[in-house]
Amino acid sequence: MQKRLLHLVWLVLLVPLFSQAAYFEAQGQAAIGNGDIAQAKAKATQAAMQQLLLYSGASVTSIQQMSGGLLTLDQLEIVTKGTLHNIKILQESQSLDFYTVRLAADVFVGSSQCSAAGARHSLLILAPQLRDQQQARIGQIYQLPESLGLRAYNLAREYSPSMLPIQASNLPINHYQSGKNTFAAIKNYAEKYDAQYLLALEIENLSLSGPYKPTFVQISYPERHFVMNARLYSVADLEEVYNKRVSVQSQWKFKSQEIVDPYSSKFWLSSYGQTVSAALKQVLGEVDSLLACQKLQAKIVTDLGDNRWQINIGSANSLQVGQQMKVQHQSFQWGDWDIPRQQRFDAGTDVTIEQVFQKSAVVKANDPSMADSIQLGDIVSR
Repeated sequence: MQKRLLHLVWLVLLVPLFSQAAYFEAQGQAAIGNGDIAQAKAKATQAAMQQLLLYSGASVTSIQQMSGGLLTLDQLEIVTKGTLHNIKILQESQSLDFYTVRLAADVFVGSSQCSAAGARHSLLILAPQLRDQQQARIGQIYQLPESLGLRAYNLAREYSPSMLPIQASNLPINHYQSGKNTFAAIKNYAEKYDAQYLLALEIENLSLSGPYKPTFVQISYPERHFVMNARLYSVADLEEVYNKRVSVQSQWKFKSQEIVDPYSSKFWLSSYGQTVSAALKQVLGEVDSLLACQKLQAKIVTDLGDNRWQINIGSANSLQVGQQMKVQHQSFQWGDWDIPRQQRFDAGTDVTIEQVFQKSAVVKANDPSMADSIQLGDIVSR
């Protein structure tokens, strides 16, 4: 039986009477394994609670260990300076192989609360690369990369409150290859979609654990690996901020000569498909938790005159009229192997958001005497 250790270290247990609470909603989602709905509900609730705790200024660390295909350690350590009050379950739902729980709470934040809590970061999800095409021969699942990219996009839309996912389309065949420091390509592709982050996935291994031995009555099936590398890049900083290798395996319960459609429900509801989904959701959950406390960054893209500029994020990213944003000049020095090293300098004045649209906003300089120092391409953040 799996044992879950939950360590909560509360640094501040009492909230001063003058503290202000903020209302937040969070959604958690977990795969239903072996038909165990109760366990999936518990994990989904925990994921939503983890998100609410991040909003309160918590530091959350997850440690997982696998042995023989079984989870032998699943430990969550939380250090927080805030508290949650009036926690409510807003919605519970079951869809295909996942269980979803949506919670709401009044969050009394601690001093370490991230300034970007509640913001949504535009994330460009690239269709995964398949390292060895020959490994897709069993089942003829050559379209698995495209199907996996679509599933990642849909899961991020449904279950990731800190992401505003964007599905890449019509990219050239030679688009960004995972694991190579082609930062110029990262910048070009992401800016084409006004994305603040880029998620690159690579399928490293789809091989069977042994030879497929079909019989007249198929009783046992071979194990099939799924190894995926995930890298998350900050477009504004041109830095890798997340790097994860996920390695799982499950029975491939299809006939040896069967052609399997990786877009079909038959594939995704199979044992192997559910294992792949769970691995993908693990990565997306970790990326979402990381983004929850990243600064919201954008670029000045248009000079509107009269000390006003347009930036390339808006209400979809949770911007609101009246919010303050910092302005910085940015430059890069390209060292050996084309690795960028950035420098930033304050522009001399902050800006205030005057108008907000779905994907853009208009800002005005707080100090008109310093407005001339603001340039196209400057970074704004909050």
